[in-house]
Amino acid sequence: MGMREKYKSVLEMVRSISKEDSYKELADKQIKGKSLAKFLFYLRCRHGLSQKELANKVGCSQSRVSKIEHSFDKDLTIQDLLDYGKVLNLQLEIGYRHPSVKIIDLIKYHAFKIRSYLNQLNGLAKDDEALLQGIKNTYFEIFFNLNKIISEALIKLDFKQKVKKIDMSTIHVSAPIEKNKLEQLAEQAKKEDPHLNMTAGV
Repeated sequence: MGMREKYKSVLEMVRSISKEDSYKELADKQIKGKSLAKFLFYLRCRHGLSQKELANKVGCSQSRVSKIEHSFDKDLTIQDLLDYGKVLNLQLEIGYRHPSVKIIDLIKYHAFKIRSYLNQLNGLAKDDEALLQGIKNTYFEIFFNLNKIISEALIKLDFKQKVKKIDMSTIHVSAPIEKNKLEQLAEQAKKEDPHLNMTAGV
């Protein structure tokens, strides 16, 4: 017997096995069109709830939960997302991103956001010694993890390992990100700290 082929997703399996382009296109549309529903299903399972248990907490029928988890994204409502979030103790955040924003812009955007969050942490410190020490420990942890992440990325780049294509169709949840916003953040960061070497864009 030959080695069994392994696939990372149903869509990858269909694309590999099927010889009919029309079927591949249909499968692609069906699977990608239900990404939100699949995510809600994943969240429910991760929290160890059955459809009936979630329905009881929401105050609806089990059939409605089943319908939600089999719906196309275009058929889901904000209320559906809010109901899942409330039951699973999660806050819903929705954002937009202009298609011209590049990966490097996203990295810089999140770097600006990290800087903002760190400043907020500093504002919480005040005169509480225990809190001050806790924040310092958090900073050391953040520094270690970011340094590790960047080092590993550099090593992979140096060895020219195959980089998998990033699926930009994945839903991105954050505040709206646009070029002018990145430029404003970069300018503001420069004013606050002239030693920062950060510019918007490539």
